Amino acid sequence: MSATVASAPARKQIISERQKRSAVWRIIHLLGSLQLALILLATIAIACAIATFAESNFNTKIAQTYIYKAPWFQIWLAVLCVNLFAVTLTRWPWQKRHIGFVVTHYGIITLLIGAMIGMQTGFEGNVTLRKDTPPVNRITTSRSIIQLQSPADSALYLMRFDAEATRPSARRPRSFPVPGTDLKVVADDFSPNLIREQRLVASESPNAGQSVLLKLSSSMAGQSVDVPLSLDRGQAVDRDFFGLARISFRHALSQPSPAVAHETQMVFAHYAPISQSQEAPSGVTVRLSEDGSKVTIISPEGTGATYLRSEIMNQPVAEAGALVSVENYWPDFVMNNGQPTSKSDSPNNPAALVRISKLAETRDAKPALELAAAGDGIVYQLRRGEHVIASGSAKPGHSFALGWADWQAEVIQSLPNAELVTEVKAGPPLQRSEQGLPGFRAHLESSSGDRGADRWIESGQITALTDGNHVVRIGYGLEAKSVPFSLRLVNFEVPRDEGTDTPSNFLATIEFRDPTTGATRIGVARMNHPASYPGTLLASLTGINYKFSQAEWNPRDLGETTLQVLYDPGWLLKWIGSLAICVGIAIMFYWRPGDGRSRPDTGPEGVS
Repeated sequence: MSATVASAPARKQIISERQKRSAVWRIIHLLGSLQLALILLATIAIACAIATFAESNFNTKIAQTYIYKAPWFQIWLAVLCVNLFAVTLTRWPWQKRHIGFVVTHYGIITLLIGAMIGMQTGFEGNVTLRKDTPPVNRITTSRSIIQLQSPADSALYLMRFDAEATRPSARRPRSFPVPGTDLKVVADDFSPNLIREQRLVASESPNAGQSVLLKLSSSMAGQSVDVPLSLDRGQAVDRDFFGLARISFRHALSQPSPAVAHETQMVFAHYAPISQSQEAPSGVTVRLSEDGSKVTIISPEGTGATYLRSEIMNQPVAEAGALVSVENYWPDFVMNNGQPTSKSDSPNNPAALVRISKLAETRDAKPALELAAAGDGIVYQLRRGEHVIASGSAKPGHSFALGWADWQAEVIQSLPNAELVTEVKAGPPLQRSEQGLPGFRAHLESSSGDRGADRWIESGQITALTDGNHVVRIGYGLEAKSVPFSLRLVNFEVPRDEGTDTPSNFLATIEFRDPTTGATRIGVARMNHPASYPGTLLASLTGINYKFSQAEWNPRDLGETTLQVLYDPGWLLKWIGSLAICVGIAIMFYWRPGDGRSRPDTGPEGVS
């Protein structure tokens, strides 16, 4: 810094003369002009406002693709750095009162450079670890790519492509050349919600087998679901139905385990029940409401539930460790010639005949529907654990109750030889808070004009495209990035708040291993305290450090956890730049230099 304090007219004269003498200084003053700074800052402010709107109304990917990580925005930031650097040169020779101004501007430059380095070389991702499994060294990043397998050399080629952010359409398709060939993959549509629709197709293939198509529907849930089942290669099929029940399709129905302690109760709304049991009483108490519309089932321990009588008429429900069903009901009960009957339809004396079958203890009490082919239809069993609670047969067009709330099953098709075909297509629009399976529609084209059929490419799946002569396999999903070390989950613990099931912390013990030296290091990722590797002081200061924080966990499986991974090589420059900005502003506004002037420096034309 120059110790000489020049008067305002003298400095202006120096600035004017050096601009006349030197083209370099003219360029410096042009690049450091206040007008250019205002244009740059106004553009960046407008871009950030648009990005904020895009994040709020669309998603973060849109804002990052078109603004924050777009090449034009990076160039704009670089020009802003040049402008800030040129502004400091326009004050040359610097004086004491310029210290805060220079420090602040160089702090902003350092911060912007660190941000650009972080955006270009850093990444965010996640990794799922399981105990007692081999170490992994690949992180799933947030960047989307496509993977092409060229028929020319069978090699895999990776290309950056985010279909959600840069949505292809028929008017604006995206083309990807297949290396080593004259082929290209053309993407011309996008869907945020791809669904798989399965259907049965009659076939004479050796792999074809007995098949059935069911439609399960519930008016209460407002849902209707097609469930195709096929004995592929003669193998039985087991499916989970939304966690509500299991559905099985087999060659023959399995033999049921016998229920025990059959009991019959005549239950009255206004009188004590009459029970009859061949063995020891079940201990289950059944009560009828005063108007006969509700039935309450209570276990010997005093727990239970209340059902609408109409729901369990001849439909056994598993409650209080037993199968309970209402077999008959009389709203105005009387005995006539030794037979129960009803005097009227008014609930003057409601009574119900209830059958109770005490169930043996079973490990899996989830409801199940078991099917088998029979002629041109099916036979079925409704099971609860090992016990059959209902059975019957049905042909196409017939329906039967499942006993899972108000769910009904209708047989749509029953084919002796068919195959299960899966078709991927665009699903219905999603609500703003919902997430579906994204993907894009594409086809294969050749230079000769041959064009293949359109197919939807699901995220996370490999799909084959053909133009009739060539086959190209294409995959779409998140990029997996290798890291220069491996990691393994040693242990995962979830301490709870005393007396509750609320997690008080998450403790993931991770073993990091350097493959070149074999050295290992143990790190613990806690709530709000990530584990890091290499974790040394130098790595932490420079930002050349991988940080692992708790992201997701499975309450039913504490042998698994998902960690968020952050790698930001620009961290140190951003930290230094932020500190320099704070120091520079403090100097400009609070430090009194020796020349007696303390006003902040504002621009090249205001230098004195």
